[in-house]
Amino acid sequence: MQNKVTLKVNGKKYENWLDVSITCTLQSLARVFAVKSTRSKEDLTIGIEPQDEVQVLIDDEPILTGYVTKREVSYSSSGITITITGASKTVDLQDCCMPTGKPNSFRNQTHFQNLSAVCEPFGIKVVDEVKSVDRRNLEFSPTEKVGSAIINYLQKNGVLLTDNEFGNLVIAEAGSAGNAHDTLELGKNILEGKRTQDYSKRFSHYVTLGQAANPTSELPVSANHLREMVEDKSVRRTRYIVKQESGNASSEILKKKAGVLRDVGLGESDVLTYKVQGWKQSNGELWRVNLIVRFADRMLGKFENASWVITQISYSMSSSGTTAALTLKMKSLFNLCAVPDAKKITIESDTDIKKDSGRI
Repeated sequence: MQNKVTLKVNGKKYENWLDVSITCTLQSLARVFAVKSTRSKEDLTIGIEPQDEVQVLIDDEPILTGYVTKREVSYSSSGITITITGASKTVDLQDCCMPTGKPNSFRNQTHFQNLSAVCEPFGIKVVDEVKSVDRRNLEFSPTEKVGSAIINYLQKNGVLLTDNEFGNLVIAEAGSAGNAHDTLELGKNILEGKRTQDYSKRFSHYVTLGQAANPTSELPVSANHLREMVEDKSVRRTRYIVKQESGNASSEILKKKAGVLRDVGLGESDVLTYKVQGWKQSNGELWRVNLIVRFADRMLGKFENASWVITQISYSMSSSGTTAALTLKMKSLFNLCAVPDAKKITIESDTDIKKDSGRI
């Protein structure tokens, strides 16, 4: 069953496209779409121009809110084709620098405060699913694109970012879309499958280095050098990776970060790609990015006992039919994003103590 794709532009609905492509990706700032039509007696695309605000819907359910970025008309002896391309509102973060006169340094603020500050000039809202209370710095040069600064920020601080169907920037948790209703199953709903196992970025030993604070200067600087290490025993060759951590470190923090590096390496080394018929599961819900998915596929070999998350989904419609391409990665890839806040832990511990004592 083909799904109805609607573009709402300037108060008018546009439908009946020949080809459709919509892609949503975790750790990407902007989802994108492209639709194609042929020019007929009554052109389907009259009234759609670059820079127009657009909302894309699948069976009247919003999937993208943003802007038309390109209109392309091409022709040949067989006819004329019009292609409309667009992206989420968050594409402006990806493409642009901070407006002149606006600050580009934000210090000692929460993730929500930092990201809200850089999004405000672009009219983009931030949705915080994590409610982190730790405070961080976000700084970049006047000539640096905001998107590049945000990507560096999320990599440094372990923030999982994406956009949603309303064009908001989302501070997300891996798997926060919930569990998929359907199981991906060979011989049932899988049209094509591929597994890529790439160990080029896996190491036998993950080492983190850091410097502990020495406020009284009672010890030489060298005495405060810290080093921690974790192993990945599934890697058979001797392969070391060493990372220097900035700021005040502790053995506990360095050990935890070394473990995170190992888990992220594991998550990146095994990727599944599936193509399924249609865009919806058997209960009528769309396949969506950030869903946790079960699968049964003897064709691609044995799997780790792990949770798998849809990290990218591409909805496609053409004369060949309606399909969805799903990229799955292990949830452990996002362990960096799951490292708890030091301040949050302290707040929760204090609350528990007060509850136990009967004071609250």
